[in-house]
Amino acid sequence: KGADSVSRREEILAAATQLFSVEGFRGISMSAIARACGISLSGLVHYFPSKDLLLQATMERRNEVDQTRIAGRGKARGWAYLESLVDLVRLNQEQKGIVRLFTTVAAEAVDPEHPANAWLRSHYRSSAGRIRTALAEAAEDGDLRKDAPAESIARSLIAAMDGLQLQWLSDPDYADMAADFAILLETVRHRWGK
Repeated sequence: KGADSVSRREEILAAATQLFSVEGFRGISMSAIARACGISLSGLVHYFPSKDLLLQATMERRNEVDQTRIAGRGKARGWAYLESLVDLVRLNQEQKGIVRLFTTVAAEAVDPEHPANAWLRSHYRSSAGRIRTALAEAAEDGDLRKDAPAESIARSLIAAMDGLQLQWLSDPDYADMAADFAILLETVRHRWGK
């Protein structure tokens, strides 16, 4: 029964990811998500008592998957961690629905009343923190100048990732976000590297 419960939860998260990415948080109902999963609304509520909690679980799952993919490429530190972000951007090119979900929810969640607002702020803080840590390690390793503006670099890299994703989603002719992100990372290395 436990395995079935985990499997059903994963099925719900997959359906919610798809529906949220297409319709946005406000554009889809719990009933529609339940129908997409072939279960009753009460069955859905058993796993996720509210749409807010379902959205939070969906976004947390995205972060888990991303971090697992980065970690799966080895225990990168310093500049190697920053280079692994290029791999993450490349992987995102293979999962348009997830990127659309993140972009849609992020746009909606800038509203302080949105249920994902706290998640969004936490996501950006933790992402910037991991990049700042990698920059500090790169400086310790002698790959980056110690006076490099870590906070500005971290926020700029995150902004570039998000901006490239938005352009990629809106322009069917834009094919290679990863190459463009790699150029930006190389520019940072050229400007602040040793």
